[in-house]
Order: sequence, then structure tokens, then C-alpha cells
Amino acid sequence: MAVSIEDLINKKAEIQQGKKQQYDIETSIGTVTVQIPKRSILLDSQGLKDTDADAYLVYQSVVEPDLSNRKLQQAYGCGEPTDIVVALFLPGEINALSTKIMKLAGFSRDIEAKVHEDLKN
Repeated sequence: MAVSIEDLINKKAEIQQGKKQQYDIETSIGTVTVQIPKRSILLDSQGLKDTDADAYLVYQSVVEPDLSNRKLQQAYGCGEPTDIVVALFLPGEINALSTKIMKLAGFSRDIEAKVHEDLKN
């Protein structure tokens, strides 16, 4: 049975909160906290080369530590904001983080589908 409009209305706060959920991920530099990226960030990342897209997605999704912190950026000699991602994380880790963030956003999720059968009288 399909979800009803009433169910969706009743679950509005829960659904919206789920999109704001934050997750802790263990990395080579320690635990980082990420959030599910907004749709606009995902769309922006699609227009970049794979390695640039991964760094961009990680940069935009990590909320703690603040990768955009000016002191941090200067300490690592970053010319571009996303350079901090390359400076901090192992090369394979950047891709792994990006993949994990995409999974948290619902990509590569296995969604079950069944044939819909109408009830006949």
C-alpha cells in the first residue's frame, strides 16, 4: 500500500529533520562530522572532474572541523578552498568520504520495487 498524503503531512518534521542529520566518520585525521549535502551542492559537483568533485563534495559536507576556516586554510597554504581536503586527507580517503556522503544522501541505495496490482471487485 502506498504512503498516503496524510502520512506524509504527519511525517513532515521527521522527514525534514532526516535531511539535516549529521554523521561522525572516522578518518586518518580523526573524527569528522558531515551533513547530507543540499541538492545544489550535488548538482554543482556533477559538473567537475571526478577528483575535483570528490574534494568539493567533502569540503561542502564536512561541518566539523570547519574546513573553510581561514586560519586552517592559511596554515596549510591553500590557494583554493578545496585544497584543504587534499592537504588533510589521504588520496583514497577523499574518494571514500565522497562515496559515503553520497550514500548518506540516498545514492546507490537499493530500493525495493514490486508490481502494483489493482484490487478488482
